[in-house]
Amino acid sequence: MRISKLKSSLLVGAMFVTMTSFANTSISWWNDIKNNRVSSVKAAIAKGRDVNALNQNGQPPIMQAIRDKSMDVFDLLVRDPNINLNIENINNETPLMYLAIIGDVRRAEGLIFRGADVNRLGWAPLHYAASMGHVDMINMLLANGAFPNAPAAEGSSPIYMAVTSKNPQAVKALLAAGADPRAVNQLGKNAIDLARELKQPGLVEIMLR
Repeated sequence: MRISKLKSSLLVGAMFVTMTSFANTSISWWNDIKNNRVSSVKAAIAKGRDVNALNQNGQPPIMQAIRDKSMDVFDLLVRDPNINLNIENINNETPLMYLAIIGDVRRAEGLIFRGADVNRLGWAPLHYAASMGHVDMINMLLANGAFPNAPAAEGSSPIYMAVTSKNPQAVKALLAAGADPRAVNQLGKNAIDLARELKQPGLVEIMLR
């Protein structure tokens, strides 16, 4: 009986040490990403670290690197053969969508070249680029096959989102690609309606030409 209890005690102790070690390693991994420590992240990957495992906030390493502005680590992760370039975070967003938000055209192009999806159901990278008024990103995504009239989850189109940026060049870029400013979302509103609400007569004029 004593031997059995001793074995059980040792087993629990070993499990505790293992779990503690894993937790500390996990904390170190995410801290290394946050601080753009390429060599440490590279070493962790070499030891078998899962480059696609989400953190406690539901973010994969590649997207956390973008959030932390750790772009050297991002570049390292992109080159990893096991990386999932179309991985989704807890909000169903992808790495390309994050790059569209910050307007990093060069890295976004590289991601597409490596296999990142330009189009997807619901919110897409083009919606995100349009919402920020990133004209170069909008043009690049369109050139790589982004659908100019793709409806988001609640029906809003990229040009609808472009109106929120109040950038006339973003609106013009989408119009030139065939975006329909009269396409309505689930609230029954279109880009022209939104421009009027936001008191953007210049955008209204552009879309009514």
